[in-house]
Amino acid sequence: MVFRILLLIVLYSTLAFVWERRLESAAEAPLEDAVERQPRLERLTRYLMKAPPEVVKPILLSIALMPDERLARVDAWLRRPPADQLRELTVQDSPMLHKAGSLRDSLLLGWLGQEHSAPPLEAHLMICAAGDRLDDQMRNFALQSLSGRALKAGDHETALRIMERAVAVPGATWSVVKGYLQRASERELIRPALSVLDTWLKRHEAGAAAREVEEAREMQCAFMLRSGQAAEALDIQVQALKAVPAGQALPESVLQRAVTAARAAGTPMIILPLLEQHLACFEEHQVSPSQLLIKEDASADYHHWLAEYVTFAEAVLPAVRSFEACQRLAAIGEGSALARVCALAEPAGRMDDAVFFLEQALANAVLRPVLLSLTGVQPLAKRVALQAMKKAPGDRDLHYSATLAEAAAAPGSAAGLWQAYLRRFPEDAPASRRLIQAHLNARRPTLALRVLDGMKEASLTEADRHQRELLRQL
Repeated sequence: MVFRILLLIVLYSTLAFVWERRLESAAEAPLEDAVERQPRLERLTRYLMKAPPEVVKPILLSIALMPDERLARVDAWLRRPPADQLRELTVQDSPMLHKAGSLRDSLLLGWLGQEHSAPPLEAHLMICAAGDRLDDQMRNFALQSLSGRALKAGDHETALRIMERAVAVPGATWSVVKGYLQRASERELIRPALSVLDTWLKRHEAGAAAREVEEAREMQCAFMLRSGQAAEALDIQVQALKAVPAGQALPESVLQRAVTAARAAGTPMIILPLLEQHLACFEEHQVSPSQLLIKEDASADYHHWLAEYVTFAEAVLPAVRSFEACQRLAAIGEGSALARVCALAEPAGRMDDAVFFLEQALANAVLRPVLLSLTGVQPLAKRVALQAMKKAPGDRDLHYSATLAEAAAAPGSAAGLWQAYLRRFPEDAPASRRLIQAHLNARRPTLALRVLDGMKEASLTEADRHQRELLRQL
C-alpha cells in the first residue's frame, strides 16, 4: 500500500514538472514565430500547390497544424537551391523531417512540380539513392516525372536512362514499363526491352489486369520477331494455346501472334493443327462448301481464320486438302480462292467436284463475275461457262465472258467470234467496240468504220466519235 502511494506521488510530480517546462518554453518562444506563421504557411502553400491536383487538398490539410519550429525549418528549406532541397529530402538525415509523417512525400511532390533547372539526371540519382526514405510508389512517380522533364527538354538519352531505373523498381506499373518500351523501341534497344518485359511478366502476370498482360504479351512477341527470335516467340504462343482444353475456341489474339510468328519462322506445320482446332468451333465449318454458297452473312472471323489456314495449307499440305480449304474460302465470298479451286482440281483428283462447285458459283451474285473473268485464264472456268451457255442462250453476261475468253485464246478468230455474239445481242455497245478493235488489229479499217456507223448515236462516247472521224479521213 505504501509502495503504491509513493508511486503515485512520483508520477504526479513528474507530470507537474513536464507541464511546467512546457509552459516555460511557450513563454520563452520568440514572438516573431507567431507573427511569421501566416506568411510561412502562405509560402509553403504556394509551393505545394504544384503537387498533382488529386493530392493537393490532403497535403494542405496536413500542414495546417504544423508546429512553428518545423514550419520555420521548412520555410528555410524553401529558400535553398533545388538540388540542395532534393538532397535533404532523399539522401540526408534532416532534422526537419524527423518524425514528420508524410511531410517528406508532400515536399517531394511539390518539388517535382516546380519549374526549376535542377538537372534530371542528377536528381534521379538522388531519388534512387533515397533507400527506404521513399516507398516504391513515390520513387516510381518521381522517376516518371523526371524522365518526362528530360523528354520535354529534348534530352532523350537522359530520359531513357531514368526510365531504365524506373522499370527496375519492383512496384513499377505497366504504364511506366510501357513508356520505357516505347522509347526503347524507337532507339532499337530490343534486347533490353525484352529483358524488362520478361521481368515485368514474371512479377505481375498473375495479378495485373488482363488488358495489361495481353498488351505486354503483344509487345513481347513483336520485339522477339524484330530480334530474330521468331521460333522462340512461336513456342511461347503455342504453349499458351495448347493449354486451352480441346473443343474450345482458342484466344484469337494469341492465335494471331502464333500465326505471325509461324510465318516469320517458316514453320507452317506447327500452326496448322491449331488453326484446324479453332476453325472447328465455327458453325460454318460444320457444313459443306455447297451449303456455304447459299449461306448468308458468314462470320468475318471465320473468313479471316480460314484465309490464314489456306495460306499455310497450300505451302505444305497435299493438293486435295488445299482444294477443300479453297472451296470453303471461295464459298464465303473470297474471289481469289476461286482461281485456286480451278488450279487445284486436277492435281487433287477432284475435277467432278470442282465442276459441280463452279456451276453453283455461277448462280452466286458475288462469285459469278469472278468466275466469268476467269474464263480467259482458267480452262476449267471456260469449260463450265461454255456448258452453261448451252443451257442459257439468253444469258448475255455468260456469252460475253465466254466470247472474251475464246477471243483471247485465238486472236485471229476474234472478229468472227464477236460477230457471232453480236448476231445474238446486236445492241451490245461494249461488244461492238471489241469487234472494231479486232478489225483494226487485222488492218481492216473499212470494216471497223462500218461497225461504228452501224452503232446507235446515243450509245457512242466521245472517244467513239473521235475514232469515227479519224477512220473517215483514211
